Amino acid sequence: MSEAEAIDPVHFRTVMGQVPTCVTVVTAMVDDAPVAMVIGSFVSVSLEPPLAGFFCTTTSSTWQQLRSANVMGVNVLAADQIDVSNACMRAPEERFEGLDWEVVDGAPKINASSAWLTLTPNKIVDAGDHEFALCNVTHMESAADPKEPVIFYGGGYRTLEAK
Repeated sequence: MSEAEAIDPVHFRTVMGQVPTCVTVVTAMVDDAPVAMVIGSFVSVSLEPPLAGFFCTTTSSTWQQLRSANVMGVNVLAADQIDVSNACMRAPEERFEGLDWEVVDGAPKINASSAWLTLTPNKIVDAGDHEFALCNVTHMESAADPKEPVIFYGGGYRTLEAK
């Protein structure tokens, strides 16, 4: 048995739950309707050229929709936007209900996010039961006054405390 076969998936998830992740919402317009998915794996990849990416479960129907988009938005949620993250985990047709958003650069931008990036697909890389979406960053902005992010850690939402 290989070492990888000996690793229990539940234990792996528990251990990886000790790694804090930024809470983001990836959005796109698909067939003139907004699509959103909460992502905890958004990462900067390269400064030159500007590349970023994220991982999605291959079985996700929302990922299949986002995967077909020519433009995606990444909304980096602020500490006061936990409700936005929760909204974007509702049934797909209800995810934008009650949210303050607009289409910018071809993708839904959730207003009051701490940062916003516009991405175009570059390459999809197979990564086990996930796919890695490597994307070109075509536009980005951040809040005029820096906002504390919401993070996911140990199975729940957290915020940062300056020391």
